[in-house]
Amino acid sequence: MLTHLLDRFKRTKSSKMDSQVLSLPEERQWQPGDIILQRYKIEQLFSGAMGRVYIAQHLGWNIPVAIKVPKPEVLADQEGAKRIFTEAESWVRMGMHPNVATCFYIQSINAIPHLFIEYVDGGDLSTWIKTGRCRDLRTALSMAIQFCHGMEFTHSKGIIHRDIKPQNILVTKNALVKITDFGIVQSITAPDPSTIAPMPDTQGTEEGTIGFRGTPGYASPEQFRDTHNVDRRTDIFSFGICLWLIFCSRKPYANNQVPEPLDPSPPPGGNAFPPTLPHLLKKSVAFDPKNRYQDFSELRSDLNRAYIELYRVDCPYMEIDFTDLEAENYNNRAVSFLELGKSKEAESCLAHALEINDALPEAIFNNILLRWQSNRATPSYLLRQLEAISQRLPKIALLETLAIALKEAISSSTPTSVASSQLPSVSFPEYRLCFPKNSVDAFRTGQLHLATQRNVSDLLAKGHYADCHEILTRGWGNIGYRKDRVFLPAYEQLLVQGRKKGIKGVTRLKTLPPTGSHVDSPILIPGTNRIFYLSPSGKIMLRTLAENHKPKGLEAYRDVTTITYSATRGLLAFANPTGIHLLSIKSGKISQTISITDKVTALSFTPDGTALSFGQDSGNIVIMDLATGKTTSLLTNKKVPVRSLVHFDKHPDCISGHDDGTICLWDKGTRECLRQLTAHAMPVTILSPTVDGSLFLSGARDRNVKIWNRKNGRQLSSLVPHEDTVNAAILLQDNAHFLSAGDDDLIKIWEIESGRCLHTLEGGGDGIRSLFMGAKPHIFLAGRNDGAIIVWMVIYDLEFP
Repeated sequence: MLTHLLDRFKRTKSSKMDSQVLSLPEERQWQPGDIILQRYKIEQLFSGAMGRVYIAQHLGWNIPVAIKVPKPEVLADQEGAKRIFTEAESWVRMGMHPNVATCFYIQSINAIPHLFIEYVDGGDLSTWIKTGRCRDLRTALSMAIQFCHGMEFTHSKGIIHRDIKPQNILVTKNALVKITDFGIVQSITAPDPSTIAPMPDTQGTEEGTIGFRGTPGYASPEQFRDTHNVDRRTDIFSFGICLWLIFCSRKPYANNQVPEPLDPSPPPGGNAFPPTLPHLLKKSVAFDPKNRYQDFSELRSDLNRAYIELYRVDCPYMEIDFTDLEAENYNNRAVSFLELGKSKEAESCLAHALEINDALPEAIFNNILLRWQSNRATPSYLLRQLEAISQRLPKIALLETLAIALKEAISSSTPTSVASSQLPSVSFPEYRLCFPKNSVDAFRTGQLHLATQRNVSDLLAKGHYADCHEILTRGWGNIGYRKDRVFLPAYEQLLVQGRKKGIKGVTRLKTLPPTGSHVDSPILIPGTNRIFYLSPSGKIMLRTLAENHKPKGLEAYRDVTTITYSATRGLLAFANPTGIHLLSIKSGKISQTISITDKVTALSFTPDGTALSFGQDSGNIVIMDLATGKTTSLLTNKKVPVRSLVHFDKHPDCISGHDDGTICLWDKGTRECLRQLTAHAMPVTILSPTVDGSLFLSGARDRNVKIWNRKNGRQLSSLVPHEDTVNAAILLQDNAHFLSAGDDDLIKIWEIESGRCLHTLEGGGDGIRSLFMGAKPHIFLAGRNDGAIIVWMVIYDLEFP
């Protein structure tokens, strides 16, 4: 984005000018009532020495925004222009924090950068100080601690502000602090004479300069010496000046370049200072950076100590965790890219947002809307996905709004063809921002979540498992079972202690990015993070669970028709026209090759790994003893191709699914078919047994999934779980539930006994191709049609002795 804007800016350069000076771009001044970019209605205008600020209403988001525009002469120097663009981009990339004013995006208009920034309606710290609203020490300390949070976040992003002063510390009407103006537009108001300290004329004016970075009345001594070679301690000094104004109603120095004895004291009629505060005020503005606070967390700690000395409790804003806003940041960057017409970049940002928090309503909304608007899916397809998402979340008005829009598109006879030329005429909703928090409720919400996390950790440590589980599932359920750094490991520990009763929910652990081709017959090798699967061309692919790992093809093995794995032997078996090959996972070498006379379409190891069964296009089923090489053919008169084959974990028997929709139950000892079941109207491509061997599941392209009793062959249930083709189904190892998935991009969790669908999950792509179990019984993976692999964890309801 930055390179693009700089290139546009440089094109304004005159061929007759000096190479270091840009021609002044033409600035257009808007007036209240003007509508710019067809999205913003100008309501107010403020002008200053360095630029203009327009307060405008975003007609789509229905919120006010501040549009900041530096004057053309400020941009005349090429290095200065580059710095402004760079710092603007840094501000945008910094993302959201409740104590930082959000810069949504920058856009070049007439070759001038325009910054679109969160509007804060409560004035700035200068106004709060002048009107006496900071005289209450509880308010003053709380606001100072909030400011520290904002600067800790800013510094964590590698950004030094360099211009902290009361005018750049905004405050909402209910006292939420917001830091703004990260070196972009120095000031939009006339300087306050009482804040001016002497400085050389060459350094510019008190409130804003081009060469000098910062405001002299607040700049640190080292900032005067070398404005570009400073660290975070320069911001601490500048805020220290602000603290003196808040608590003492004066500055510590007449000139920040000349040290003086420090004597912090309350103003006449002010409240007495707690013991920590005088030391804090001196240390924050120490001339030597080594004697100052080294970071804002250290300063925050002392501010809280002063609060405790006064009120005997921690400040409510002392400890808070805002790491959860990372998903919101990615969502807002996506909306910014969409505002600039960059849909590919927006799609990537939304993928990141949903990977971090797949319960974020705005990201869900925008992702579905983008796929709809870009003509990649029909409204009916997307509506099914949205309904699946809504099942696992509390009722959310935003998602209901999108559902209504999709239903209206369907009812108005929007063609189901994705390629339809009528789709662009649809009136699409606006993309949605995660709006910056403008209330201290942002802290209260975070504090509630932190309190729940601490409760869970404390109860778990004390062994109060039932109480811990109750609080965990309630708190986790309230956030849609999204990933949580405390809840996840706590649940894993509770799972060892409790007994599974039912399924409470599902959390998405990870999504490996798409590869462009679907995932067939995937196998996760136990004890490793390696996944083997077949590509559409019949190549064996290797992929790991590392997100940045690209799949690799095993080039020596091509035209593979089927694969299977024996955990007990550590062998991967696969078939191609040259035979059946056994690959040792440990050595990476072929340990055995079995000759074949016909195409092999199904493979299955016996539970102990001593024998391998294979089914062929001819209908033959052969069992080979791997130690002796002896083969046994099952007695079958069927000449119907075998499409699936599986052994029961605790039984030597096997079952086979055939091209004509039948299923055969085999006795290994007699080699006879005990029962032949007329199961499906199409080839049986899915077979999955329970761990105890009592039941098995079958599935076919006829969209039916059926549950069978292995012992007597009786059909226990039959259902059509999806409107589109069913591509995969597996029984969970709890012997009580099974999963189904298909081209509708939905994964459904079913209760075997009742036949009820308990949960519906969306894949976030163009369909689910495969399902397979993970490293633990409560973890499963789904391979999408586009090659992405999603890792899910089942959250069980537990009971404890």
